[in-house]
Amino acid sequence: MPAVKLSQTEMQYITIFQGIVNVTIKDCIVDEEDNKVVFVVSEGQAGLAIGKRGINIKKLQELIAKEAAVIEHSSDPAKFIRNCFLPIVIKEISFLERKNGKTATIEVDNKDKGRAIGRNGKNINKIKRLVLRQFDLADVMIKQ
Repeated sequence: MPAVKLSQTEMQYITIFQGIVNVTIKDCIVDEEDNKVVFVVSEGQAGLAIGKRGINIKKLQELIAKEAAVIEHSSDPAKFIRNCFLPIVIKEISFLERKNGKTATIEVDNKDKGRAIGRNGKNINKIKRLVLRQFDLADVMIKQ
């Protein structure tokens, strides 16, 4: 597993979030363009991190003045990728060994493809960034 390097800003957001909830935060990425912070919490802790009726997320969003999202970690790359795409249902994930390394190919329903990719590829790029920081993969792509 690659070592995750956090920026000063990401570490500050993690500290703020851990002040609200007692969960283990494994990773954090800040998307300034989208004004959003995405946290990766330990397996089984997503519900606790979000809180009843989203109270913890709402409190965090007020403190940091950004939208926040929580993704549950998994030691299984396929399950982690599924968690990253929620609520989009993934039909199939296949891992292929290529020249540049192992690649994950995701198949989603045609009606969900636009949401999975996002405007100008922002959703898939954010997920790709998270997955590549957590696992030894060369790429993550959506099957055409």
